[in-house]
Formats: sequence, structure tokens, C-alpha cells
Amino acid sequence: MQAMNNKWTHHVKKQLKDGVFVGRLATNTEIWSHTPLGSPVELSEHSDKLTFYIKCLSPLPDEITSPLGRIHHYLAGNTVSFQNRRVLNDALDFDRIPYPELQEKVEAFLEDKLVIFSLVLKNDRLYVELLKIEDSAPADGYYVIPAPDLRSSETHADLEAKMTTDRRPISLKKYPNLFEAPSMMVFQDRLYNVDLSSKSNSTTYFQAEGKEPDYVDLDPDDFIELVDVVYDHHLFFFSKENYRKMQEKLEKGNGRIEPEPAGQKAEPVMTMKLEREPVRQETKEPLPLSDEEETAFLGRLKQMARHEENMMYRDEDLYAFHMSVKTNPLTILGGMSGTGKSRLARIYGKALGLEEDKNLLFLPISPAYQEPHDLLGYFNPGTERFHESETGLVSLLQHAEDHPEQLHMVIFDEMNLAQVEHWFSPFLSLLEVKEEKGRKLTIFNSEEKTASGAYRAEVKIGDNLIFIGTVNFDETTKAFSDRLLDRTNIISPKKPSFKEAASFYKNLRTEQVESLASKQVSTASFRTEWKVPAEETGLDALTESELHILDELHRLISGNDPQKGVSFRVALAISEFLQNVPKDEDGSDVIDRRRLFDLQIDQRILTKIKGMDTFARPLVGEMMSAGGVSEYEDGALADLFRSDEAQLASSFEASLQTLENKAKELMMYGFTN
Repeated sequence: MQAMNNKWTHHVKKQLKDGVFVGRLATNTEIWSHTPLGSPVELSEHSDKLTFYIKCLSPLPDEITSPLGRIHHYLAGNTVSFQNRRVLNDALDFDRIPYPELQEKVEAFLEDKLVIFSLVLKNDRLYVELLKIEDSAPADGYYVIPAPDLRSSETHADLEAKMTTDRRPISLKKYPNLFEAPSMMVFQDRLYNVDLSSKSNSTTYFQAEGKEPDYVDLDPDDFIELVDVVYDHHLFFFSKENYRKMQEKLEKGNGRIEPEPAGQKAEPVMTMKLEREPVRQETKEPLPLSDEEETAFLGRLKQMARHEENMMYRDEDLYAFHMSVKTNPLTILGGMSGTGKSRLARIYGKALGLEEDKNLLFLPISPAYQEPHDLLGYFNPGTERFHESETGLVSLLQHAEDHPEQLHMVIFDEMNLAQVEHWFSPFLSLLEVKEEKGRKLTIFNSEEKTASGAYRAEVKIGDNLIFIGTVNFDETTKAFSDRLLDRTNIISPKKPSFKEAASFYKNLRTEQVESLASKQVSTASFRTEWKVPAEETGLDALTESELHILDELHRLISGNDPQKGVSFRVALAISEFLQNVPKDEDGSDVIDRRRLFDLQIDQRILTKIKGMDTFARPLVGEMMSAGGVSEYEDGALADLFRSDEAQLASSFEASLQTLENKAKELMMYGFTN
């Protein structure tokens, strides 16, 4: 690899991971004429390490090339990289090729193909990481047109409003501002002429003031014919000739986006260059009352957490927790000790208008709990009296039955200090029963009488009951069974950095915010008005890509262990979760569906990937050490999440990070939780 004149800046290092390039294998003529190297592919004399040299055919920013020496202009990659080795294994079964044939076979494979790659810095040197190999003859050069990263529900009108009336940020994933700002952008078969600049993070852009973009609607078949390479549905690479054709199409475009008149929130008005039916202007509908109430509740929750409890939680964690609680009878808050799980549960109850010792019970779990009676109490046949446990759980359950219009919450703190499936077993069975009238918990034998009559033999577990558990995962706690994991989400609030926390508390001291009055949320609002009807949350509410992921996950997991997989219960719960995302003040989903699907896979399915490496390793991958550096090698699940079809459903950032963490646990302990 080339020597350096100076080091890359921190700015460049940070953004390199987002850059994607197109190239081809260098030719023998290029290598012999311009470099001291011997071949485009070289094999180490003492190992199966291969080094290959790539000529970049797409724009390579000066900030990347300037620190390179002037020896030659070809970028090196090698099979020390697990990513490169994985790509070659997928294509060639690289690890099974006899040593004498390695160089010849890899060179023959890469020759005359398009190579899609990223660049990584290791030990202050720049290396190629293969992403895809396209079986098409390379052109002389390529240009890229990015696509905006939008929510699944957003349309042309939403994007065009960002560029005109709203002037809101546009995310161009995989197109960092290391590159020259794009002059064209494509979205859903529409090509835009844009004037973008980046003012915040590296992949966030804004349309220039007073520069209203032109556009042209593309014929899908014609567009596909012109595109040479598509990467991750965010980047479209065109040969120089095809790029000029795209420019010509735009010059003959059929529309210009005009900003909306002040004070209106209408769909974009377009001055057409060709005959087209005019676009009807509509005033944006206000939020339905139920959505408005839920949005107000979330605002109250965030303000109580921040200003009354001085706790720092990400909005995403609060939203995901709320969605889980309103769609599940049991939600578990997990993670390392000291991240505010118990406080969050209590803050949530307070935001609902609940009061401790009345309709909110905080119940620390003891390691001594072995059966339900430890929580509920016992009947003494000698005195013919029922003696309630000191937990007070039965009293709260009876109060909930007597006041079905009021929400009631039980917080099981550190619930896995004892084996949950033992002391919580009757609740697990009852929570499966859909019909409320069938959910009756037996406290004691109905033929037995109590002297006071204060306790009932049976208590109905109604929809107004919320169960929340907090858990730590360490050597003092018990593992969860798949039976329990099938019936709940495990929400793990992300711990902020100490730097973020310091900034948060510094700003908190200077903020002046009015105190919010507590407002009691009714059972009807929480369980009915804030939820989508059950008939709209079946499997048919999932997209084709989401169903494909669930089927593939089941196939891979059950292939390793026939007793594990993705049940119908889990798939239906994921669908219900996705259909019940709250709205913000503008009527938009508070979390993008792609992100939510990733979170659900992480919370409901990957939590069941646990145990010894014989089961887990093929699924989660493994951490390998090379030259003192640990690198993650994908397993079957990561391969699935990175596939083109899977990327249609989500980028799976959370799930991929979980898989890497599990691989680290396997490397250190030989098992994963």
C-alpha cells in the first residue's frame, strides 16, 4: 500500500465508513507500467494471504487521496480482512481452494467485473473492503446519483416539501459530504435536479434557498436499463454515458416544484411543462382526538423524565417502551445496572396518572421466591383465613377488578433474581387468554372461606392491569425461558455517554419549563382508543419483505435447534407493535417503521439466541483475532440481514450490533445470554 505524505484528518476517518466506490481489478499492463508490483493479485509465500489491487472508477475525494504517496494510484485489499474473505468465500468457496490455485482463481474471478467496495483505515493505511461483485464489464468511469433515506410512509410530496416550504434536512445515507454535493437525486422513479449543501452531520443535506428543483418522471424499465450498479437502495451508479443520458432526461423534464403559499400546508403545486392534470391542494387534517391525547401523553412523559426526575432517556427508548406497554400485558426493561430502568417504570406510571400504594405497586423480587404463593399469600386451614403476602399484590389486583376504568400497574423490580417461570407461572398462562372474562387468577380454593371476607377466591386479570419487570443480566440472575421470551418485549434503554450526560445536566439547570399537571389516563384510552383494532394487525399487515425476514429467521434458527424458531405468537405481536406507532404533532410516525422492525427483531427474536457456541456460533458469527486486532465475522443471521432483500425491510443496525455483541460473549465465555 502507498506511503503517506500526512495523516488523514479525524473528519475523513469518521466519514470513510459511509463512502461506497466502484472499481475493477487492475490489469497486468497497468501494474507493470505504473507500479513496482508484480501482479494485480499477489499471494504470500508463507500463507494463504492474498493481496489484490483495485482501480477506482467512481469519484475519489481529494481528502482521501491527498495523504497517499505518489508511488501508484491503485488501492490494495487483502484476505486478512474477514469481510473480504467472506465475499470471496460466498463467491468462490475461497477457504477450500488449494493453495497453488488461489492466485489464479481469484484473479480470474475478479477480472472484468465491477467491484463495489468501501475503504477502511488500519494502522494509518488505507485498504479496500469488498461489498459486492457485479458480473458486468466495467466502463471507463462512473458517477453516482443518491436516493434520500425516507420513512416508508413518506411520499414525493413529503420530500418536495422538505426542499421547498419546510426546508427540512434530507438524509443521503452512504453519501457523506466528503464527496462533491450531488446535482441530481432520485426517489421512486422521479429524478430531481437539486442544489444541496451539508450543514450538520456528514450525510444530512439541505436544498439551497430560492433554488426550487426541477424534476422528471422516469419510465421504470428505462431507468433500470440505464443503472449499472445499485447499492443498498441508496446509491445508483451510472457509467459516464448513461449519466449524460440522465442529465438529458432532466433537461427535458416535465415539472418544477413551487413552494406552498405561506400559511398553507398543501401538497406541492407544480408548474407543468407537459400536459398533466393539476394537483389538488388540500389542507392538512388535524390529528384525531385519540392520537392527539397520546401525543400529549408522550410529551408529558418526556418532560416528567427530564425536568421532574432529572433523568436522561433517548426519545426512541421512551417511544418503544410505551408501544410495548400498550400492546403487551408484560414488558421487561433490561440492561446493565444503574441505567435508570426502575426509575423509568415509575416515571411512566406517574405520567399515566397512577399513584403508588393506590393503583401502582412497586414490588422488589426476592431470590427466595419459588412459587406464586410467595407473592400472593396462603390459606391457613387451621384458622380458615387467607393471609395475604406482605407484597400487597392481591389487594392491588382486587382493587383493579373493582375499578376496571382505572389503569393499575405492578412493577416487578429485578424480577429475574428468582426464576420467573416459577413464581410468575399462573400469570404467564393467563396473559395468553385474549378474552378478558377468561383471565381469572385463583387465590385459594373457592370451597374455603375466609373469616373476614376481605379476600376473594378468584381475581380477574383485566385489561386495566399493566405488568412491568426490570432485569439485570449478570451472574446473580436467572436466565429467561423461551416460553417467557415469546410473550414479552425486552426493552434495553441505551446508556448515554458521560459527555452527553454532562451536557444534559448543564442545559437542564438553565431551562425554564412549566410543571405539567398529572393527568389520569383511562383504560379505554390506553387499551382501545390508542390502539389499532386487532383485525388490522394480522400477518397481512406485514410487508412482503418483513414476512420474508421472519420466514428466513425461523428457517435458520430452527435448522440449528428444532425446538426454537419464530412462532405465530411472535409474528403477530411484531405486526401489532408495528401498526401501533404513535404520531408526533405533525401527524408523522414517531419512529420509522424500518427502525421499529429492526428493534422488534432485536427485542423478540435475538433474545432467544443464547447458550453454548455449538448452537449460537453458526447464527451469530464469531470474533476473530488477526494481528492483535479483533474483527467480527458474520454468521448466518448477519448474512441474512445484509442481503439485498432484507435491506428492503430495514438496515438492521440494532440487530447487527446485538449479533456482534453475542459473538464477543462467545469469544470470552464460550456461551451467550
